[in-house]
Amino acid sequence: MTNTWPVTRGSVPEREATALATAVLLVLFAGDALPNTLTWYGAAVVWAALGCWGVSVVVRARPSAARTPLALWFFLAWCLVSVAWSHWRPATLASTVVQVLCAVVAFAIASTLTWRRILDAASTAFRSVLALSLLFEAVVAVVVRHPIAPIWTDYGDREIPDAFYFSRAELLTGGRIQGLPGNANLLAMVALLAAIAVAVQLAEGRIRRSRAIGWLAVAALVLALTRSSTVLVAAVVVVVVLALALWIRRTPTERRTPRYLLVLAAAVVAAVAAVALRGPITALLGKSPDLTGRGEIWAGVVGLAQQHPVLGWGWIGYWWPDIPVLAELAPRNGVTYLQAHDAYLDAWMQTGIVGLVLFVVYVLTTLLRSWAGATRVRFGPDMRPRGFDAVSLFPLLVVAALLVQSVAESRLLYQGNWLLFALIAVKSRIVLVGEEPESVGDGPRTPVSARAFRTTRAR
Repeated sequence: MTNTWPVTRGSVPEREATALATAVLLVLFAGDALPNTLTWYGAAVVWAALGCWGVSVVVRARPSAARTPLALWFFLAWCLVSVAWSHWRPATLASTVVQVLCAVVAFAIASTLTWRRILDAASTAFRSVLALSLLFEAVVAVVVRHPIAPIWTDYGDREIPDAFYFSRAELLTGGRIQGLPGNANLLAMVALLAAIAVAVQLAEGRIRRSRAIGWLAVAALVLALTRSSTVLVAAVVVVVVLALALWIRRTPTERRTPRYLLVLAAAVVAAVAAVALRGPITALLGKSPDLTGRGEIWAGVVGLAQQHPVLGWGWIGYWWPDIPVLAELAPRNGVTYLQAHDAYLDAWMQTGIVGLVLFVVYVLTTLLRSWAGATRVRFGPDMRPRGFDAVSLFPLLVVAALLVQSVAESRLLYQGNWLLFALIAVKSRIVLVGEEPESVGDGPRTPVSARAFRTTRAR
């Protein structure tokens, strides 16, 4: 038995596939660390190298694309088609190439690694970002002792907005740290994802208890130092989703309908209450009623979307700063924000109603497959129910966290969030967590010394 679902016709060493997954997730979730240190040109070289590595894995493994999510490819195809009417054609073409390349890398990882190996790679990447971020902030706070801007920039004598700094040297002053991503909210999301991965590894017996507790403490420390209200809400939602999944999982299939109806009714009530009490809720989270300027940005994006509601302005992903209609949309406190701060408004503005529908279908189908993987009762060859695998919760909890963040950030459309979501979308379409054949050395409670790496080959 190989260490991956048999969709590959070639062979790629599992050690290499794991290294690719770890490196890609680490680099992308480190955010602006590369651009801030190597310039955008240097970062582009690193990103291109990772992309070529992913393509080489696909070429050598030769996985079948038959069991991949059509909604993902339809959305990408629509982004490419939007070149025909795009108001920024060079940007649309370049951004679509990057988007497709990220999807191909996600396909490479999903086709060559099991769910447990993906969990291990993600955990290593997220923990590395946290550790390096704390080390970076410590050096800035103790050695440098003043805020630092991106290394390649020169702002002269003019006052620099806080959002422009790589680090504001606030680790010891009580301010919000930004870490390698250069943004407190993005670093907080990495901490939440790391906590999810480590907790699942602990439940699976894939990490020592003392080590897991230590990393969970580090994640909690980073969450406290970043004080991101968006991620705080995401963490609450993750806990609720976890409780619901375990509750449904323990219920026989034929008795689940009443519970699903109860959950649906509770969700509607919670949504109505959140809208009605948005003022007190945002105040409790330390935000203004328009979520610290997001209301102004949303209004500007909606205005643009209404000018081309069906087809959109053309795909661009992360807004290019040299496009005036985007760069001048919602400047705030001297900062030009290059995203809509809502993935769905961004998708509507860029790809129109057609693209938005395709994107929502892609998101919902991925969510439903993740939910099915976490709650479905699985049976062995003898038709007896199989035991519960904690790893089945990993894709669901990650998807829940990313979807909450997508309401306040557009990251689901690009960079690390896009690749991680595409990875889960593709892998869950290839095989649900509990239906993947068990592999020698890849099961739960495997000692570190026994986790041998092998060459993955389909049979």
